[in-house]
Order: sequence, then structure tokens, then C-alpha cells
Amino acid sequence: MIKVDAGLCLGCLSCSNVCPSQNIVRTETGKMRYIHWKKCKEECDLCVEFCPGHALTLVPFDENAPESEVSFELVACKICKSCYATEPMLRRIESTLPANMQKDSEGLEWIRVCPLCRRNIEAERATRQMVLARSRKSP
Repeated sequence: MIKVDAGLCLGCLSCSNVCPSQNIVRTETGKMRYIHWKKCKEECDLCVEFCPGHALTLVPFDENAPESEVSFELVACKICKSCYATEPMLRRIESTLPANMQKDSEGLEWIRVCPLCRRNIEAERATRQMVLARSRKSP
């Protein structure tokens, strides 16, 4: 059975991604993310091993123990305003990345931009560079 320390949970969903029995249920509604750990008799501990926040521990099964649930407000992308990550996740990334890697060459804080906007910005920049390079080669 899994015991959750809600204060250490990042809300990253790593545990639910690796649970072979799908005993970790995740839902998102608008600006909120919920993670629910069902009572689990399995002792595989993959979720424990993959938890970057070290929020999970394997404990003996107890029929009377309540199921755990945590909830997180999601952070909005600085560009499109869509909700994409939890604040603890973003703080964890910021604490592990060197300061010079947290912004791109134009000063944009990548950590606070959703993956879709990051991809679109990079595609636009790459296209702009290709067009400029081709225009320089043209007679």
C-alpha cells in the first residue's frame, strides 16, 4: 500500500504514469489537478522509485487506512494562459536548472511557458532563421 506525504508531492504525475495496475487516478478540471491513490495490495513500488519529490512510501496494507488524495492549482502559461503545471513542479525545475538556462536568448522564461507555446515559438524562430539564411544566399 502507498503512503503519501502531501507536503512533498509535486503533482507531476510520475507515479500514475508508471503504475501498472492503474491504482493512481489523476484528473484535471479547469485550473485544478487531483491525484487519488486507491488502496493497493500490490508491492511493486514503481511509483515510489519514480517519485522525484520522494513523497511516496510503501507500507503494509491496512483495510482501515483512508485512501490518499492531493490537489493542486495549476499554473497558467505566460503566453496562452492555459493551465499546464503545478507550482511545486515549476519550483523544482527552477531549483535544479542553472539560472543561465532558465531563459532563452530573448529573455523568455521557458519554465513558465507551456510546452505547446514553447514548440510554437521555437518553430517560428527556426522558420525566421531559415528564411533569413535563404534570403542572404539569393542573388
